[in-house]
Amino acid sequence: MQDERIYLKVKIKSLAEESRIIRKETKAAKQNSIKNGLYLHRILVVRIEARATYLAYGFLRGREYCQIEQKAYTRPDWKRVRQIVSKYCVHKPWYSLGGQAKKDKEAILERFDQWMKQGEQLQKKEA
Repeated sequence: MQDERIYLKVKIKSLAEESRIIRKETKAAKQNSIKNGLYLHRILVVRIEARATYLAYGFLRGREYCQIEQKAYTRPDWKRVRQIVSKYCVHKPWYSLGGQAKKDKEAILERFDQWMKQGEQLQKKEA
């Protein structure tokens, strides 16, 4: 089975670069409204998407949740993480998913649901 982790790796790098660019432009901006808007976009959009992408990438690489996030103060957006895992978990040729690929995808998503429950339990212990 072939997955599409390389695309996730590129997405992680792109989001990190986007965050750096926004930080630089925030410092250069002269109007407070623009500074605030850029800051909020970096914190509320880019950061959350980067975290979800990184969690999905770690899951697809076979990492335990505690290996990815040792200490988290907020819950991840599990719904978004699951969407990313679903999108990138199997290689999708240009035509469509065949029968075996669909079974593989379902198995991976079931494994993800268990992984997510373990992550939630770890967060409850820390709280």
